[in-house]
Amino acid sequence: MLAEHQKQWDFLKGKFEAGQLPHAYIFSGQDSESLKKFTNDFTKFIKCEFPDVFIVKSQNSKSSLKDGEDKREIDIALIREAQNFLSYKSYYGGYKVVIIEDAERMNTEAQNCFLKNLEEPKGNTLIMLLSAKPEMLLPTISSRCQQIKFTGDANQQFSPEEQTILQGLLKVMPMDLAEKFLYTKNIKLDNGNFERILAVMQKYFRQVLLAKIGVAGMPTPVKDYPLPKIKKIINLIETISYNSLAYNSSPKLALEIILLEV
Repeated sequence: MLAEHQKQWDFLKGKFEAGQLPHAYIFSGQDSESLKKFTNDFTKFIKCEFPDVFIVKSQNSKSSLKDGEDKREIDIALIREAQNFLSYKSYYGGYKVVIIEDAERMNTEAQNCFLKNLEEPKGNTLIMLLSAKPEMLLPTISSRCQQIKFTGDANQQFSPEEQTILQGLLKVMPMDLAEKFLYTKNIKLDNGNFERILAVMQKYFRQVLLAKIGVAGMPTPVKDYPLPKIKKIINLIETISYNSLAYNSSPKLALEIILLEV
């Protein structure tokens, strides 16, 4: 969880501990990666993990693939998969969580289909819609969700703790493979350390990406990464962050995979 989101975290934590957590939220903010990080962390906090977590991601529509355009959407088929997931009881007896990334990309048919789940939630269901443009959601969707705004963005300064982690990573990134493997062998990755390292790497490479496209000032760079490489690294970190939640994968192996790319 990023430091700039402490207020939102404390609010949700209090609701959960008081047994007053609503069944649906809209998390709105311009930094989609931070929203994903926050929802993953909160899902872990309420002790919900695979197979009780279902994530909906947008896909290229058939028409956009035909026209060669990159127009991603969430169609009714994806929503029905989420509904099927929610129709079963929790595997561990706790929450069933559905996370819809880029929720504004749901087409009208998909939004109308999903409305039933918001009107008639079953059991301990938690639905989190992440959106940079919540105004594009149907009023019938928005009115049935509690909205929480995230005003922080990826260009936030690093906290002192994050700076310490980042400086260590900046020293490791230029090393050869043997030195990187030695680093992962010796570093402690328990007690939340692995998650903190992932969060710092996500934040760093998001800033590198913004700087590359001329949006923000460059953080201390190790080297000049090409734009496709930056995107590949961010996607890799995001995938590994999700897999650590869903499949309890090895932190050591996951960190090695990332360091091989950077």
